[in-house]
Amino acid sequence: MRILLPILLLMIRPALAQVQSETVFFLQPDGEHYLLERSIHSDSPTHRFHLDKQIRLDDIRHISPARFEWDDQSHPKLNSLSFDAGGFTLIYPGRFKDAELQRGADGELHYKSWNGRRDDQGRYGYWYSPGQFDQFTYTWIVPDNIELLRYRSNHQGQWTRRSNSVSFYAEKVNNLTFEMSYRVSDADAAPAVTTVAATEAGECPADTPLIAAVPAPGTAPAPSANAAGDTDRDAVKDSDDLCPGTPQGARVDRTGCPLDTDRDGVPDGVDQCIATPEETAVDGRGCGSSR
Repeated sequence: MRILLPILLLMIRPALAQVQSETVFFLQPDGEHYLLERSIHSDSPTHRFHLDKQIRLDDIRHISPARFEWDDQSHPKLNSLSFDAGGFTLIYPGRFKDAELQRGADGELHYKSWNGRRDDQGRYGYWYSPGQFDQFTYTWIVPDNIELLRYRSNHQGQWTRRSNSVSFYAEKVNNLTFEMSYRVSDADAAPAVTTVAATEAGECPADTPLIAAVPAPGTAPAPSANAAGDTDRDAVKDSDDLCPGTPQGARVDRTGCPLDTDRDGVPDGVDQCIATPEETAVDGRGCGSSR
């Protein structure tokens, strides 16, 4: 499966609104797969995030706030999430496209977030309209077998390097692009994240038809402990299982994680109140405090 294209972010906001954007790649041991965390916070009362048609609601690992509307009918090529809130956070998986990832003879990998094309209004990379990003953060977090070598942006900003991560921070910017060079020391590292194809994604106010686009983090499950490659025997092989320790017999989704139909944080397998209304405080049984 292939990666998300760089996501362009779009929203209409009142004057003097503060727009804070954060993008975090959690790179996987193979150097190609990742999970992406994407967050936007502003004074806008509503947000809409567009995703490629191939991405289903079950493919998204995390959605906050919990109250949202999912629309997979209105647009022939896009699904969307709408929020009546001043911001949102999503986490979803992907894989770098061949065109984005150049391979050197010495094993070095070079990632470019922008394909060189601009839209009809001259926007490209990570962009926001109208206006710009007031605060923009871009981070890569890598496993121990990956060495970060070089990194740069087309905008000046503050780079912060730590042992297994590097972050870029800038203010009052727009149309950002990034290039990241790194080396994978274990070429046999297995991908740890089930990927979904995504060709376009974005966020904008619920009342605008414009599409916004962002590139797209990861954490590796424990290696397989049995010959079948399905340690917790949930019918999802370990290389695709994001929850490799699921109790036996639990109902799981395609990623191997327990289903939570009413989104109360209590898996269906132990939830005694499977249809709890959203935002209801529940106990360990998944039931409201009045029960």
